[in-house]
Amino acid sequence: MNITDLRDELATHADDLGPAPDLVAGVAGRVRRTKRRRTAAAASVATLAVAAFAVGAVTSLGRPPTVPAGPPSSAAPMIGSDGMPFRSVPDAPGDVVKDGLRYRARVADDTLVAGFIGDRGQGQFSLAWDPATTHVSVGAECYLQGLTAEEASAYMVTVSLPGTLGFFGSSCSGGRPQLRDLPAGGAVPGEPGQGWTQLTVGRTASVRIQLVDAKTRKPASVDGAQLTGAVYAEGARTLIRDLSGKPVAALPDVIEREGYRYRLGGVATGPLGSGTLPELGVPTSAYAGVAVPKGPFVVSWGSVGADVPGGTGAGTGSAEASGLRLDGLRNGGESRPYGSWGTTPVPAGSTRSMRLVAAGARPVHGTAFIVVYTLEP
Repeated sequence: MNITDLRDELATHADDLGPAPDLVAGVAGRVRRTKRRRTAAAASVATLAVAAFAVGAVTSLGRPPTVPAGPPSSAAPMIGSDGMPFRSVPDAPGDVVKDGLRYRARVADDTLVAGFIGDRGQGQFSLAWDPATTHVSVGAECYLQGLTAEEASAYMVTVSLPGTLGFFGSSCSGGRPQLRDLPAGGAVPGEPGQGWTQLTVGRTASVRIQLVDAKTRKPASVDGAQLTGAVYAEGARTLIRDLSGKPVAALPDVIEREGYRYRLGGVATGPLGSGTLPELGVPTSAYAGVAVPKGPFVVSWGSVGADVPGGTGAGTGSAEASGLRLDGLRNGGESRPYGSWGTTPVPAGSTRSMRLVAAGARPVHGTAFIVVYTLEP
């Protein structure tokens, strides 16, 4: 099926679908802003260099509950209950596959340069690679089988350079992963657009993934613990700049959602503290002499800046939220606090233009933005 047929099919089903949930991607900013994806984990073996694994990935947004767009024998695309298309991605050369889990070799334009899925019961391992770029993301997952969510939260998985304490970490979880594909992404060390200054192109680098006690940060041991880790070389990014020209965020030129690629198709930015907040129309195509949106879209939006305070009461449709609201969606707006950003799926036929509206007092500093990603042919 070509892209025109896909869009026609999506538009046909758009009117019958409920509101699209806000699927938030984590902030790919400074190291202290780690991106958590609770998809899965797999145990670690003892220290292991994984330079031989050439595997890559970007960010996975999680599959929504689905409703078929047609009978099983139909060539029509599969449509989720949020109105967005999805399809499975078959194994490819370079994938790291083990214990029913997978790190994909390529997602959008990011490439996994080191990835490992370990055996159950081991509490640490190392990843090594020869950097071809200093622009990378680093992620780790931790699953503790047999523990409740509360019990598992007493532990963390940390990522550190050799000889140092963990420079970032994330909480462990109980319960088996619901999806096969492990999260493709993580913390992005370094300032936006600058890369990780501790890396040198061509000089072997390594990080250690370790299970620790969440309070003491000391190494821990849990029967059946499962850890995974991955390092991804990032593809092309577009910088979001403040009024002084300083980069405050770096957004991927291509993202992948549910097996489909979406390419950056428009950017609107503006100061958060004063003036008109960003507004952006969506790309359209002519149909019977009428401009018709080319959806579906994925919209990345929010606000960034070192001095932007977080708001309270975030959430879709939250009237009491202190932050930004994205207006222009067919089923109403969505809100999130100042100083945060993420993505929103927009089904075909849902919108013609979008704008940001402030709720509560606007911070003095910061930059607001809207970025639209269009379905790639």
